[in-house]
Amino acid sequence: MDNSRRQFLKKTAIATALSAVPNALLAATNQPLQIPPLIDSRRGKPIFLSLESTQVKLLNNNLVEVWGFNGQYLGPTIKIRQGNFVKLNYRNNLPQSVALNIQGLQVNSDLLGGIGHSLKAGQSWAPIVPITQHAGLCYYQSCSLASSAYQNYRGLVGMCIVEDDESRKSQLPNKYGINDIPLILQDLSLNNAGSQLFQQNEPHFVGERLFVNGQQSPYLNVARGWVRLRLLNASLSRAYELRFDDERDFLIIAQDQSFLPEPKTVKSVMLGSGERLEILVDLNEGGNVSLITGKPRGLFDKIGLFFNSDGELVDNHILELRPEGLLAAFTNKPSYQFSNIATLPTEITQQRQFHLDNINAMINQKRFDPRRIDVSAKHGSVERWQISVSSPVSFRIQGAKFVLESQNDKKTPANELVWKDTLWIENNASILVKFDNLSSNSHPFIFGSGDLIQADKGAIGLLVVQ
Repeated sequence: MDNSRRQFLKKTAIATALSAVPNALLAATNQPLQIPPLIDSRRGKPIFLSLESTQVKLLNNNLVEVWGFNGQYLGPTIKIRQGNFVKLNYRNNLPQSVALNIQGLQVNSDLLGGIGHSLKAGQSWAPIVPITQHAGLCYYQSCSLASSAYQNYRGLVGMCIVEDDESRKSQLPNKYGINDIPLILQDLSLNNAGSQLFQQNEPHFVGERLFVNGQQSPYLNVARGWVRLRLLNASLSRAYELRFDDERDFLIIAQDQSFLPEPKTVKSVMLGSGERLEILVDLNEGGNVSLITGKPRGLFDKIGLFFNSDGELVDNHILELRPEGLLAAFTNKPSYQFSNIATLPTEITQQRQFHLDNINAMINQKRFDPRRIDVSAKHGSVERWQISVSSPVSFRIQGAKFVLESQNDKKTPANELVWKDTLWIENNASILVKFDNLSSNSHPFIFGSGDLIQADKGAIGLLVVQ
């Protein structure tokens, strides 16, 4: 019997068996969501991040090697506050050099890290970083030249929450791990033993299994009321169309570096690789509900994926929320009022155009060259960048922030403007970039494709701000 026929019969047997298993029994095999540990920098407490290998069970009960921080897969959530100085203590206990970046952090390049500050095996670094920005959601990750995709994929990524006085005093859900839930999304490919498979030669990476905080399709018991989900798309290439399986409304309250002027009610939202999103969902009434990507699937949809996945995820469930207890005392729609509301800058010093070629990993028909400065910007200035893409992809920039002026030739409504550093672009976009942080030839920022496979192949450029 040839191998293709053997695989067909095996898939048929699995699909037949699956069709006979009740959904309730399948759900019973899910695991409770693991919440990354929280490291709070209040009162000058230093933050220690040790890059290490560890072992976890990604599939079945097999222990496999992965990477992460402080002995865990992925990284702890670090919380920092505006107005503080934070001492970050990095130590690389991995067998290869790693350059680290805190995406979204607004600080000069010599303190940010980045490609100009690579940590060799066994090396440490302890910058003292001033936190000047308003509340937002950042993340730390590898940005090593030609190795960022592999190192992020192995687990070198973690969430970073920035607070300010207004966000701490707001009436938004803020009990970490209780009603304020961090969710790190990654798609992985695994072999039969559960080890991570990585294909670097493809133009993009698309795994068939969706993991959140290192788990597949977990659940979380939560008290009734409004629940806040902080989402980070840490996938290398894949974007997610987020919705709830019962098609209920939810509120978008923040993206990347700032809150929206007012909550936006939606039924679905796209989250590109590297983008962050904060949403609120009302769990005052009703039963269990699942956050999913794509459309809700029936049994025959799931069986069909065994025969032809075509890049689709085997399971599109992200997290099942299981509300418990009595109705919350306050069931009204949450509101907030923040002074750091993004507006469109009016003084534009320069205009630039960039085209991202997602087939050949180039920007404006050029691949990355470490000897070439692609953009020299003036400190404190604002530039209009018009970006087009050969196919949908994320765009990101280090050490700066922007507002989305228009996308696909459609202007952004004033009540949806936010400060961002990463953007999912389908066709074209016009962004207004503000350069508040300095960088140099020896410690440049980078910009370009947020698809880390494309970035490693050359779809990035060097940015110097002086």
